[in-house]
Amino acid sequence: MHFTRMSDTDVPVIVRGEGPYVYDDRGKRYLDGLWGLFVSQVGHGRAELAQAAARQASEPAYFPLWSYAHPNAIEPAERLATLAPGDLNRVFFTTGGSEAVEDFDEIEQILRGVLTEAGPRL
Repeated sequence: MHFTRMSDTDVPVIVRGEGPYVYDDRGKRYLDGLWGLFVSQVGHGRAELAQAAARQASEPAYFPLWSYAHPNAIEPAERLATLAPGDLNRVFFTTGGSEAVEDFDEIEQILRGVLTEAGPRL
């Protein structure tokens, strides 16, 4: 139990949530002002999010796309390619921001001739 609740008073027991509110076991409603510290600020009890999560959980959770394809990668890649200017029609997905920056830097160096696919040009 968090140190601020170390008293003889009853601790509220949160049993459900709806939107920005949570409710204790006595029915008292609280505005959840702390949710952003620990989770995404999308609210509680969002049935449409639970349904989307259930659909996603029934598919492969994650699969690296280096030499494979998956509909959840193909569809957004096709949308991005139609929005890109000129003949930019290739999309490279990464697992996060730092990997994306490193990949971009490496591709840029290859294009400038500083780096070859085998390594740095000496």
